[in-house]
Amino acid sequence: MITNKRNISLPPKNGSDFKELFKYATDIGVGLPIGGDGLPIGTWTPQTLAAALSEIETNRAGVDLRAVQHWFEDNDKGISAPSINLLARVFGGDNTEATTAWRSELTAGQRRLMAKRKASKNKSKRQPMEAAVEDLTPAKLWPDVAIPVEEFNEPSSVQTDSSGISGVPHHPKTFAERCEQILSGSESMNLLITYWLVFCGLGLMNFVFNTLSVTYSPFEGLDKQVGFIWAPTLTVLPLVALPLFIYYVSELTTYWKRVGRPNCISQVVSTIDSKSNAAWYAKVNNFSFSFWAIALFCFFFVFGFQWSGIYLPAYLSGDANGVQIDRYLVALVRPEAISIEEAMVLSFVGYMYTASYIAVFMFGLLFFVIVVLDFHDISTTLDVEGNKIESDQIRREGQKVVWGGFRVVVFALWLATLVKLQITYLSSDSSNFLSWLSTDMAGALDATALRNGWLENSSISHFTTFMMMAVTVSVFIFGVLRIRRSFERLSVYGRDQHSTRDYLALFEMLGVIALLSTSLVLVGRFTGFSIIVGISAIASLHVLSGPKLRTF
Repeated sequence: MITNKRNISLPPKNGSDFKELFKYATDIGVGLPIGGDGLPIGTWTPQTLAAALSEIETNRAGVDLRAVQHWFEDNDKGISAPSINLLARVFGGDNTEATTAWRSELTAGQRRLMAKRKASKNKSKRQPMEAAVEDLTPAKLWPDVAIPVEEFNEPSSVQTDSSGISGVPHHPKTFAERCEQILSGSESMNLLITYWLVFCGLGLMNFVFNTLSVTYSPFEGLDKQVGFIWAPTLTVLPLVALPLFIYYVSELTTYWKRVGRPNCISQVVSTIDSKSNAAWYAKVNNFSFSFWAIALFCFFFVFGFQWSGIYLPAYLSGDANGVQIDRYLVALVRPEAISIEEAMVLSFVGYMYTASYIAVFMFGLLFFVIVVLDFHDISTTLDVEGNKIESDQIRREGQKVVWGGFRVVVFALWLATLVKLQITYLSSDSSNFLSWLSTDMAGALDATALRNGWLENSSISHFTTFMMMAVTVSVFIFGVLRIRRSFERLSVYGRDQHSTRDYLALFEMLGVIALLSTSLVLVGRFTGFSIIVGISAIASLHVLSGPKLRTF
């Protein structure tokens, strides 16, 4: 039937689902303009159909091209109710009867497609696990290759994937995947144990070299403590801040991989099966360059440049050249306490340790970025059209990602703050770290007339801690804006509503982060900074609130 110079055809009423109806309409060019020979002009493609849908005056938001492409593809993705109305108008042209018929049949076809998808999923769940294992035997995997049974009994030739099935070849893990492995799941506990062992090893080395507690005199009357047990970067950082940072990074990556991501793409919550996480690992591998860049930067600059460019010349010349005297350089002014050779070994190991936790710091922030981008990609493409997941479910997962990132960022800022406290103390004229803080607090409360003074020395770590803070805050703001954009994209389709509680929670997070950043910048800048640091520590307890990222 040709009406108003358009090819109009009523839909078949044969029980077809949406995919079958859509294929029928696009194959015969329903709704396309008619040429002089009475045949439709052109064909329906994702681009031409998306353009036609966008020309409808009531469709202000338009239709995402990716959603239209899903309709053309051979998959089980359906169509939303608003899109059915728009598609019916295109197929019906200006004919009211045809438009009504297409709307009715497309709606019924969508219900049939959803019923088929549900039945197919239920059937797949009922398939016995034994059949899957049988298909993975060598004879089924490589039917044309004669493989002796004894060959698979040799330990050296057996390959085991993460699902525990042997005899299945797998590719070696990339560097990015190995980083993900040590910062997620139970593997993160191995990393924590490693750092605690390194802490014990450093403590033992300092005990042997007599630097657990050692002082030097920058001027007469002051014995300044620079020993191992007085340095927060070698006590509080490896025992408290770093373990909590690793824990929250692991919690975020593990939850997203095993629970959050499957919830957003309508999959059964996964376990540690690597095949069910293939898309996640593909996303991680997209950042392989970033992982290598971080590792090389920490090795060549955090370790190599600082040790060989600052400490090694000082040891060789016997002059600190205005650099802060710490537990490593104290050998220059107190050779009777520790020799130059011993200090070289101690500083070498110490800066390797420093480079390693800076790498973990940067890896943790990178994983937050990867999770955010993965959520953004899923919520703005895969879940835009034809997804049976409720928008509240997608929103909850986005909120959990923000909370997980907030916890990571809080302890990332504490890593930087502890470094800043250490280097600022080394520039003060206080005898030890605790007296430095207590004098500052007492001075702010007018409980003493004493004030902290300053020594004439310098440290590159002042710049390092500022950069750590700037990167951390920028990463969190980037993550929040990306997830907020995802929520706004969902709201275009009428699937999302903002709540006052969400904004309040976000403002509280930003307030805590702003307070931590301010306290870091103001360390040593005025009398009373220790009070702000104390308030920041209390405010950090806010990480205990919010949704828990449970993986069980």
